[in-house]
Amino acid sequence: MTRSGIALIVSGALLVVGMALVSVLESNRARRSSSQSPTLPVVRSLASVAVVDQSNTHLTLADLHGRPWVVNLIFTRCPGPCAQLTGVMREIQRGLPPGSAARLMSITSDPDHDTPEVLSRYAAKFGADTTRWKFVTGDRAEIRRLAVQEFLFVLQDKPESQRESSDDLFLHSTLMAVVDGRGQLRGVVEGLEPGAAGRILAMLQQVEAETGRP
Repeated sequence: MTRSGIALIVSGALLVVGMALVSVLESNRARRSSSQSPTLPVVRSLASVAVVDQSNTHLTLADLHGRPWVVNLIFTRCPGPCAQLTGVMREIQRGLPPGSAARLMSITSDPDHDTPEVLSRYAAKFGADTTRWKFVTGDRAEIRRLAVQEFLFVLQDKPESQRESSDDLFLHSTLMAVVDGRGQLRGVVEGLEPGAAGRILAMLQQVEAETGRP
């Protein structure tokens, strides 16, 4: 299949899985020039989370409550945009104001390969402060459910015939999602767009002000 064919697959998946997030993204873009920050909509409430982080610590939805999170989807052997997305997350980490309770979470789309040990090395490579930035893996079915059903990301295995290398495994979203301290998905930003880190930081600050700190 051609590159244009692959793009059509991704576009179709976005229409099916991510329509609500795309609508929020466009709304946020339209409001960026406003002198006042509008209240971010509630896209949905998360139902459950069951993952393991880079230190082999189990995390649940209860661990997300009380503080805002920014979440993205990557995998460590990604030959595409994952390193760039992780770089944006690093910018967000560096930009968090002193005393902020906000946290970061990078979910691997490749849990069979990305064990806690692999994720720990990846985190160190990018200078992650793992007290506030979690790299998570887990059961393959749970990771798919979490990515697609909870965060409304696109995540598909790439057919072997369409892979450009042995590590070209997935078609996945490059969006970054903001979750508030009540476990509610509040909006998304395209992670590869210029200024993404700054917009995420502003959203985190807003939802942190709304829900307070633990």
